[in-house]
Amino acid sequence: TWRGDWSSALTYKDGTGNNFYNYPSASLSWIASETLKLPAIITFAKLRTNIAALGKDTDPFVINPGYRFAGKVIGLPGEPTRAGFSSTSTLSPNLKPERKISKEVGMEMRFLKSRLGFDVTLYQDNTYDQIVDISTPLESGVTGVKINAGNIQNRGVEISLDGTPIQTQNFQWNSRLTFSRNKNLIVSLAEGRTDYALGGAAFNASSWAVVGKSYGTIRSTTQALKYNNPGNAADPKNGMTVLAWRNDARAAFPQRSNKFQDIGDINAKFRGGFSNDFSYKNWSMNVLFDAKVGGDMAMSSIRSGTHTGVLPNTLFGRDAAHGGITWTSKYDGITYDDGMIIDGVFPIGQKVTLPNGTTADVGGMTFKEAYTAGLVEPTHAPQFYYRYASSSTGVSDFWIKESTWVALRQIAISYNLPKSIASKLKVNGIAVSVIGRDLGYLYNSLPFDMNPASLNSNLTSAVGEEGFLPMIRSIGGS
Repeated sequence: TWRGDWSSALTYKDGTGNNFYNYPSASLSWIASETLKLPAIITFAKLRTNIAALGKDTDPFVINPGYRFAGKVIGLPGEPTRAGFSSTSTLSPNLKPERKISKEVGMEMRFLKSRLGFDVTLYQDNTYDQIVDISTPLESGVTGVKINAGNIQNRGVEISLDGTPIQTQNFQWNSRLTFSRNKNLIVSLAEGRTDYALGGAAFNASSWAVVGKSYGTIRSTTQALKYNNPGNAADPKNGMTVLAWRNDARAAFPQRSNKFQDIGDINAKFRGGFSNDFSYKNWSMNVLFDAKVGGDMAMSSIRSGTHTGVLPNTLFGRDAAHGGITWTSKYDGITYDDGMIIDGVFPIGQKVTLPNGTTADVGGMTFKEAYTAGLVEPTHAPQFYYRYASSSTGVSDFWIKESTWVALRQIAISYNLPKSIASKLKVNGIAVSVIGRDLGYLYNSLPFDMNPASLNSNLTSAVGEEGFLPMIRSIGGS
């Protein structure tokens, strides 16, 4: 097959432009069960392969920007409106259409008079010349330049297994199990670029395209800094979390690295589904489960809840009943029971103020070593949790979570009224149905029973659950 499109969105004002793209495709299949003598158990066997090229333009007015309504300065009655330029980006000349090359091979087989069957598909997609914005220096006067760039590859497998375990005169059970795994790879980006910010972000964790890695690598500057003794590569403390110190609060907490690091991946390892259809006389029921394994989320709710002390993970150390250390402070003579021994090591050169006003060097010591030596007192639990998760000092070690779940996605029950009733109403048939959607999770790896659907977004690069709408469980009828 072949199809061609001309796009005005890729046509410049003077009529020029790479505004044509086509869709050639070719497919080939072989029904082996019709040409070969196969064992009687095999009802159907088919091999297939295809290749296709796809094209895509850009949004209207991207290459021919104009003016837009920019509102009013104050909003007073009679105040004139303002106009603004519709784009803050400049264009690379001669933008081309995006291109996608898709390849696929598959096999379908059915057995036992079609009571059992499977379908396997292997695929590879490569998307080229994507129209993207590349940031430019501020002094250029524009925020970016639109260019063609990139080669993103998706490779994977899709498997479905279906069957009819039970089939009698009045009762039938049909079942289908599906499995899919997709692995994407950033083969290349714009010339001279090895990474590109995708836009999905949640509190200092953002989604990136990185050459040699997947689309949706999570990066952040808030990972905890790890200790590295410059004078001793064999120091057993190397790799431990470095502790920041607040003298005024006498509090220790993990120190940020303040360096971009890869801390996760938004992509699932695989997905699956399990659908069952039951029918008995005039009754029918569908039960659908689906599942996702892997894929990380930036859980802002966990960070905020830890910072404010409203989540159960902040109970430890809050008082003696929850594991807090009881001690009498030498600084103010007050007895406390909310002490914590923080896991980590002080950086080289770290000084702490002692009760007598002098200072002591605790650099290279673990908090426990400094506590045992009488150089520090336990950190108050509220101080630790407040700074461990604050917007200015918090680290992302604990709120980047893998989201794995198994959901009861749908239950639908239908009853077909007798044909005698339908015929009186001059219709062929009448069915009454009750349908429940998004009914709950049989398994959810997120802590505190937080909802994985909070990541639902139109963005393919969504990484966190800031500003989401609550999941809706729906029950309806027809």
